[in-house]
Amino acid sequence: MNTYHVTSPDPEFSGESCGVLFTEGAAAVSDAEKSGRQAIEYFRRRGYGLTPVTSAEEGPEGSGPDEGDEAFDPAAHDAAEVVAYLQALDTDDEDQDAEWGRVIDAERAGKARKTVLALDGEG
Repeated sequence: MNTYHVTSPDPEFSGESCGVLFTEGAAAVSDAEKSGRQAIEYFRRRGYGLTPVTSAEEGPEGSGPDEGDEAFDPAAHDAAEVVAYLQALDTDDEDQDAEWGRVIDAERAGKARKTVLALDGEG
């Protein structure tokens, strides 16, 4: 499974395209399912930016980031990158749900950007 950060040609676009939710021109999509693979191909054809998410950025797959990897710091990224990171997490997975909470708490304690906190029902 690969996950991609997707950047819309319109940096202000917030909404759904090809079944993928964008916030301020950014989203995340996985190729784990057919619908995700179809969306990725659509985005490629339409000139969207697609950047593979590295395993350290992707968040915990099972046991968390590898030893020595730094935790994702939302303050070191713009809002669109933080939104894409959070959207790439599988909140049905206990470790990734904990990562979601950690990043939201760090955002709330730091920059507290409305676009990021809106994902948690705040903002």
